[in-house]
Amino acid sequence: MPFIEIKGLGDDYEDEVVAEGMYDLRVTDASDGRNKADTADQIRIILNIENSDVENPGAVFHYLTFPCEDDNKEQRRGKMRNISRFLKTFNIPFEKNGVNSEDMIGATGNCLIVGDEFEGTPNNKLRLPRAE
Repeated sequence: MPFIEIKGLGDDYEDEVVAEGMYDLRVTDASDGRNKADTADQIRIILNIENSDVENPGAVFHYLTFPCEDDNKEQRRGKMRNISRFLKTFNIPFEKNGVNSEDMIGATGNCLIVGDEFEGTPNNKLRLPRAE
């Protein structure tokens, strides 16, 4: 096979983990689906960091997993707390019985980002504040 020239192939294209701190974030995607264990519905959120000092900050992936019939009281409360904190932090409108995932796209908020690791790869993780 002949040599194929690809300009810039030797450059670094890896996303960067940002320093722990408060960042302005924007929701760029909200996809409905199922969790890994296929036991509950969830929304996968992708957030972009808008005010980072690094050139290529990695996107933040956050999951809103819905309570299911098999959850005990503590699991249900934890899932509802996560959903409530996310919606309030990003000023996303919701009703007592649900939320429109399309309202999430473009929503902004300021939140703590910490370094984390997923399957051996460093990443940025969202830490939601207590809901007020």
